[in-house]
Formats: sequence, structure tokens, C-alpha cells
Amino acid sequence: MEPATSKREHPRRTLRITIRYFQWNEPHDAVALEIGGGGIFLESLAPTPEGSLLTLRISLPLGRSFTVLGRVVRTVQGSWARSRKPGMGIQFVDLGAADRLALLDYINSTALLSA
Repeated sequence: MEPATSKREHPRRTLRITIRYFQWNEPHDAVALEIGGGGIFLESLAPTPEGSLLTLRISLPLGRSFTVLGRVVRTVQGSWARSRKPGMGIQFVDLGAADRLALLDYINSTALLSA
């Protein structure tokens, strides 16, 4: 039997910070539960429909801030949400190279701190 492999292209880490996002210029705040080089999971009782585009303003705990366009690729709600917080998985669409590097540095530095 082959070992399970992750489909994820980038590493991810648990995170608990408030993120401001915009849907058609309407601001919303949500708590980020997890972040990776390719996207973020936001806790929300009313997730935005899959396929929606959002503008996210992210401020990492180490001081780096950036704005990125994201697409909702997964929503979690209903009975399955009892084992996982309700919300939405958002894939970064246009994260710049410098911002991705800063994000991956943050993820790797928190991994070292927790090891």
C-alpha cells in the first residue's frame, strides 16, 4: 500500500488572526484558521459561494501585510461542520512572488518555533 501524499503544493500552518476581505467592495471580517503558500481558510457562519472572487487584506503576526485576490474553492457548512469550523477555503489567485516568499518564511519560522 502506497503512503498517502498531500495534494497541496505549499506548506500550511494553523493561524488565528482576523482578516478583512471584500466582496464587491463590501467589507467583511473573518478569523483565519489556517494559511499556506497557496491559500487560506476563513471561519464564517455564512461562507461566500464557491467560485466567488474576494480581495483579502492579510497582516501576518511578524509585521508583513499584503493584499491578494482569492477564489473561494471550498465551503464548509451543515452537519459536516460539527467536526470542523464552518467557513471557506480560499485559493490565492495573484499572490506576488515577494509576498509568497514572506508568507512561506512566516510559515517556516512558526514551524521551527513549534518543533
